[in-house]
Amino acid sequence: MKVLEGKVWITGQGLTDACVGINDDGYIGAVKKILKGDEHTTTSDVILPAATDMHVHFRDPGNPEKEVWATGSAAAACGGVTAVVDMPNTIPLTNSPSNFTDKTNRALSNSVVDFGLGFYAYPGISKESWFTKTFPAFWKLYPYKFSWPEYQSTVNEVIENSSRPVVIHGEHPDYISYDTLSSLSDHTHNRSNAEKLCLEGMPNSSSLHVAHLSTQEGLNVLPSQATSEVCPHHLLLNLSCELGIECKVDPPLRERNDNTALYNALRNGKIDILASDHAPHLMSEKASSEPPSGIPGVETMIPLMLNEVAEGRLSLDRLVSAMAEKPAERLGIQRGKLIPGNPADIITVDLKNKTKISLENLHSKANWTPFENWDAIFPSRVFRRGQIIAKDGVLQEKKGGASIFPPTL
Repeated sequence: MKVLEGKVWITGQGLTDACVGINDDGYIGAVKKILKGDEHTTTSDVILPAATDMHVHFRDPGNPEKEVWATGSAAAACGGVTAVVDMPNTIPLTNSPSNFTDKTNRALSNSVVDFGLGFYAYPGISKESWFTKTFPAFWKLYPYKFSWPEYQSTVNEVIENSSRPVVIHGEHPDYISYDTLSSLSDHTHNRSNAEKLCLEGMPNSSSLHVAHLSTQEGLNVLPSQATSEVCPHHLLLNLSCELGIECKVDPPLRERNDNTALYNALRNGKIDILASDHAPHLMSEKASSEPPSGIPGVETMIPLMLNEVAEGRLSLDRLVSAMAEKPAERLGIQRGKLIPGNPADIITVDLKNKTKISLENLHSKANWTPFENWDAIFPSRVFRRGQIIAKDGVLQEKKGGASIFPPTL
């Protein structure tokens, strides 16, 4: 048994002087005040559960110039994320058992972090012969190319016929305009009411999860039984962003009052989960007259929010819950807490070790970030199932990620 000793985050207790014992299989064997092991490491860093990011776009297959599993998972690992869920809007869509299997095999061969896959849902999907035999992380619904009645009915259809969560892109298709943009505010205007009107029409179900909340109005009409997530860019960026239209995202950046409302909801637990919506595009595309939507974020998410903790704007309790405990709970997986039986997915962090985010140190193929030169606190070590996969921002392993979910039941 390997032993890691220091101030350990114990759910319900906070930081506690303790030892984490890691078995040879990479799972936690014990968490106690005193433990003896074959290898004993004492650290002055805080010892936290690693993050699960349940919203990434690793672009593989389809757009290897933007990201692949090797680079996306490297970015995740160096940012303190040891498990991700990849979204299904790749090319081809992850909308069939064969496409699901192909993407699973790509990830198994190339990912350094553990993973799950979202499955693209469409009208009538529950009638497919394989529907009840497929076990994705969740079913994902997008409003694009569907009418509002189709979108609503598909949400209800999947909720009624599956035990897996249903994740929605919460924008009403009738209130998304594709008018030409000349500024970042044009994009926001084109979708100004889409979130509120979509969420008002969603079922109040515990199976429902709302991705990337972006407005105070949407937050106010969030179905009470649904879970939700927020991204750092919707907490920390708004229409005053200096990069302008390069920071086009879906749903759009909003006003400062939206930042405040969302941040307060994260603080008080109304918003359950922190996710990155890591959506890499090349800088040449983002700088064009018609930039695609999305920004990279899986590597900077936890470091940015650890800095928020260090600055006193967010409690460590809320961050650990939103980055580790609640994503695992929402996905129904045994992760996110440093308890016996869970994988030893751990980060060690010096909360006084601030640094500036530097593009040259990041790992995504996107090769840009809206957070360059922002203060951040990167984990000193990242353990995936007891093995160090990143140390001081340097990748230590190149493969070894495992599927969190079985491909079929």
